[in-house]
Amino acid sequence: MSLLYEYGNWASIEHAKGLKQFLRSIRKPEGRSDEEEPENEELADPTYQPFLRFDGDKIRANNYVGFIQFGEELVEIYPKVFRASACQDKSLMLKHIFFWFKYCRKWRFPFNQADLDTEHIDEFPELIINLIASQLYTTIANQPLMQYQQVEESLITPRGQINFHRYLTNSLVKGNYHQIECDYEPFLFDNKVNRIIKYCARLLMGQTRFSENMRLLQETIFILDEVEDLPCSIQDVATVSLNSFYHDYSLALENCKLIISQQLYSAKSYDISQWCMLFPMEYIFEDFIAGFMETHFSGSWRVKYQKSDEYLSNNPRAFNMQHDIFLSSKEGLKRNIIIDTKYKLRAKDFKQDDKKCVEQSDLYQMVSYAYKRGCKEVLLLYPNISETLHEPDTFEITSGFAGRDTVVVTVMEVPFWSIQDFDMLTNRLTSVFENSLF
Repeated sequence: MSLLYEYGNWASIEHAKGLKQFLRSIRKPEGRSDEEEPENEELADPTYQPFLRFDGDKIRANNYVGFIQFGEELVEIYPKVFRASACQDKSLMLKHIFFWFKYCRKWRFPFNQADLDTEHIDEFPELIINLIASQLYTTIANQPLMQYQQVEESLITPRGQINFHRYLTNSLVKGNYHQIECDYEPFLFDNKVNRIIKYCARLLMGQTRFSENMRLLQETIFILDEVEDLPCSIQDVATVSLNSFYHDYSLALENCKLIISQQLYSAKSYDISQWCMLFPMEYIFEDFIAGFMETHFSGSWRVKYQKSDEYLSNNPRAFNMQHDIFLSSKEGLKRNIIIDTKYKLRAKDFKQDDKKCVEQSDLYQMVSYAYKRGCKEVLLLYPNISETLHEPDTFEITSGFAGRDTVVVTVMEVPFWSIQDFDMLTNRLTSVFENSLF
C-alpha cells in the first residue's frame, strides 16, 4: 500500500503503466490546480489525467484525495494540511474527511456517520465499504421495500393491459394467437430498487477483505434471496422514483450510484477489482464552508452558493462573476458579504509579508466583484496552518472616484483541521464566523 499526500513526496509503485491507463479511463480532466501545472508532455496528451503525476515507476499526488484500488495495489491520498502538520494518524485523518463530507452540498456523500467514531478501520476503501454495507443492511432489514414492478409477459388469460403492438409482432405474425402480450404491475419484493441494492452488495463482496464487511454484505444478500440477480447500470438507478417516505432507501440508492458510477470503478459484470474514489480538495473546502454556514447561520443570513447572476461588463454582457459564497443579511441593517475560499497553505511567516501571502490576482478579482455588486465587505478564507489560529488581516481599497467608496477585504484562517482537539472543530469554526459576521 502507498500512502501519499497532496503534492507530497514521490513513491515507487508496481504496474505504474497499467495504473496510468486505468486513471485515464475514469473521466475527463476537470481543470488543473492553481498550485501546480502538469508537465508539457501531459498538456499535449489528449488522454491526460489529473489525479497523479508519473515518473517511470514513481507516482506523486496532485490535488485529489481519496483512494485508488488497482489489482493488488492500493494508493491512499490524504490532504496536504496533514502533510504540513506531520500527521500520521490515518483514523484521525479519515474522521476529518468525513466531518467535511457531512456539510458538503454539491458533493453528496450519503454515508451514515453515526457509528464512525466506533470504527477501527484505517484503510480508506474498507471504511467506505463498511459505511455503505452497514447502511444497505440496516435499510432493508428495518424496512423491507415492496413496489409495483412493471412486467411484460405473454399470457393465455389477459391481465392488466393488452399490448397490441407486441401482440402483433410477437404472437399474431407467428401464429400464436392464444399468447396475449400483457403489461401489468404486481406488488413485488423483487423490484428494481432491491435488484440494484443486491447487485451493489455483490460488487462490494468481491472487493472487501474484512470479515465484518463480508458478513454485512452476505446478510444483505440473504434478505434479498427472492430478488433476481441482474447486473444494473447507472441509468437503472436514475430511473427509480421513490416516495419521500422511503428516505433511507433514497440514501441507499445514492450509495449505489457511487458504486456503479464510472467515476468510482471500471469493471465488468460483478468485478470491481479496479476502482477508486477521488475528490478535488479545493471544491471540498469550498463546499464544506458553504454547507457549514448554511447549517449554522441560515437564521440570520441568506447563504447563496456559487452565485453567478451578474456580469462584470454590462455592454457587452460578458465576464460572468461567480462567487464561492454570497451572504445577505435577513434582519436589521442590510449587509452583503462576498466570501471566497482559497485552499492554499500560506507560508508559516506570512505575517512578515506585506501582502500576507495573498495572490495579487485573487485580490483583484474580489475587489472588482465587490465594486460591481456594491458590496463593501469581502472575506478571503484559508485553512489554518497550525493549531493556533493567526489573527485576521485586512486590506482597505479606496475608490479613485473622490474616495467615496472603500472595500475592506478581510483575510483570515478558519479551523479546518485539528490534530490535538478534533472534537472542538465545530465550536471553534462557529466562534470564528460569529466574530466575523456579527
